[in-house]
Amino acid sequence: MNKRLYNPKKDGIKIKTINMSMFVLIFIICAGVFISAFQLKSKYRDIIKSMENYARCNNAVNNFRDASDFLTNQVRLFIIKLDESYVQQYMYEYSEVQNREKSLKTVSDFHDSDEADLNMKLAYEESQELAETEFYSMALIYDAMTSKTDKTIPIPPLVYNTKLTPDDLELSYEEKIAKAENLIFDLNYQDSKNKINKYTTTALDYLLTSHLSEQGKDTVQFSRLLLIQILTVIALFASGWILFLTTNFLILRPIDYDIKSISSEKKMHVIGSYEMRLIAKSYNALREKDEIKASVLKHKAEHDPLTGLINREAFNQIKEVLCDTAEPIAYLIIDIDFFKAVNDKYGHPIGDAVLKKIAAILSEQFRNTDYVARIGGDEFAVIMTKFGDTPEMIIQRKIETINKMLQNVGDGLPGVSLSVGVAFSNIGYNQTLETQADKALYHVKQGGRCNCSFFSVEQS
Repeated sequence: MNKRLYNPKKDGIKIKTINMSMFVLIFIICAGVFISAFQLKSKYRDIIKSMENYARCNNAVNNFRDASDFLTNQVRLFIIKLDESYVQQYMYEYSEVQNREKSLKTVSDFHDSDEADLNMKLAYEESQELAETEFYSMALIYDAMTSKTDKTIPIPPLVYNTKLTPDDLELSYEEKIAKAENLIFDLNYQDSKNKINKYTTTALDYLLTSHLSEQGKDTVQFSRLLLIQILTVIALFASGWILFLTTNFLILRPIDYDIKSISSEKKMHVIGSYEMRLIAKSYNALREKDEIKASVLKHKAEHDPLTGLINREAFNQIKEVLCDTAEPIAYLIIDIDFFKAVNDKYGHPIGDAVLKKIAAILSEQFRNTDYVARIGGDEFAVIMTKFGDTPEMIIQRKIETINKMLQNVGDGLPGVSLSVGVAFSNIGYNQTLETQADKALYHVKQGGRCNCSFFSVEQS
């Protein structure tokens, strides 16, 4: 060990320095009083802003419910009373006011991609499906009214563009009215309404829980800032003790800690005077370089060098671990459509660039809790965990999004597409998943590729 590091005559803290530090310390403490006061004010504003944001989102969810119920009431009143004014009010809300879309945007602005946002999007999708049923019901009524009066009745474009089935066109006036009523009042329609209420209720519960949690944290921080302010004031009166304590805490104790750290081959505590901190940081930096080198070697062993994704060997280890889990999982096998043609036409450097692009998009589209791996030349695999009640819809949407992104040739790379086979397990990983996913993938390739398929008994 270099003796210079412990030469008190050359590197030790002088009394003059300590005296100057006393002056600086008092100045810092006074500044701390003012800073903590401003922080308290800022935290108070954060609390108020949090309450306002919660109120906005809570009102947005309720407005979404009201708008959905309003559309339902208008179409029901139209069917019962055959009064076109209800259709006009329906279309005004649906196409111009758009309270549902505004509510969805409000929640998304403050809760992007969290549980509240997801449930509101699900509620909106369910509401849009109801709208299609409502348009069809209104189209039945308009067709019935037209056939009865033999007069031309102005029909809103959205309703006019809704095509009735040949069987429904042949129905009598009374039968069309009855079918329209049945569509809007039957159990399927009410079940969809219940789903909307369920999604919005879940969103409201999450908003409340999230707000209370955030408010609790803000309150704790507010209390801490207040305590800091009190302590800084007390410190002004206790500064006389610092002259004695600095020698111990800035020099003697750091030396003792550092000697013990070096002896036990651990990182030094970055404490004490400037010199002691500099020594500790320099020593720790050398240790960190060694740790980084070891980490890089470990990363290279577990990841594909081209794409940076998990390699087959590491992926197999993950599968072994997931064999013991009780959670449901989804296993995806992903194949690049006609990738050999890309290599043959553009060369392997372009092919490698395409692989990197695919890997980047897969990593972006799937979550941190999912495992994305490259298990072959043009073959990828994904294991998904902790998904909700509609994994098929989520996966289908992801694959459609990924294929759209891959077919965008704005980056100069040739457009490609993916074929994906998916299999599910209710309890952890098992060996049949890969076979099932392969069969689902074969089904996609037989059906024209550029899509995903979910394993079913018919494919076995």
